[in-house]
Amino acid sequence: MTRAGVLLDRDGVLVEPVEDPVDHRPESPLRVQDVRLVPGAARGIACLRAAGFELAVVTNQPAASKGKASLVDLDAVATRARELLAAAGAPVEHWYTCLHHPSGVVPELTCDCDCRKPAPGMLLQAAVDLDLDLSKSWMIGDSDGDMLAGRAVGARTVLIEHAGSAHRRSGLLTVDLVAADLEHAAARIATSAAGCLR
Repeated sequence: MTRAGVLLDRDGVLVEPVEDPVDHRPESPLRVQDVRLVPGAARGIACLRAAGFELAVVTNQPAASKGKASLVDLDAVATRARELLAAAGAPVEHWYTCLHHPSGVVPELTCDCDCRKPAPGMLLQAAVDLDLDLSKSWMIGDSDGDMLAGRAVGARTVLIEHAGSAHRRSGLLTVDLVAADLEHAAARIATSAAGCLR
């Protein structure tokens, strides 16, 4: 029996972006000490779980491919994000990460893959692993790539308007919901699960 799920981008939804040391725009944290949860993220997860959704994180993390961080660094950052969520009473057990980038400098991580959003590979894998009905599921993210990935698999889409990730949004895409943060998005989704979305 398939279930409804919520697929969550990480940075800008769960974890605060930080200034990239190279291009100086807010991007994924590359050091453990820089990992902080977005305010309200844990409450949002708790709300979604209480509404009966299966949860999974689907995140692009190309810094190793671009030579900005090591795989060990990225693993430590991901572990810290999981620890902070768990400590806040909002653990998420299922995480899917794409390490690739088509313009990378590390050969084994440089490719056009089917997992890097906006490609739908991670979402499709999560659906198989967690027995999700994607037509009843949601993709929550802060970028055009997140919205396109969600649309590609037939999920409903929620755009989080985090100020730090504005450079990853064109403002041209039609989405199902727009929210300031995960806490507000979760409240709307939980309402829609009860058949009352207005």
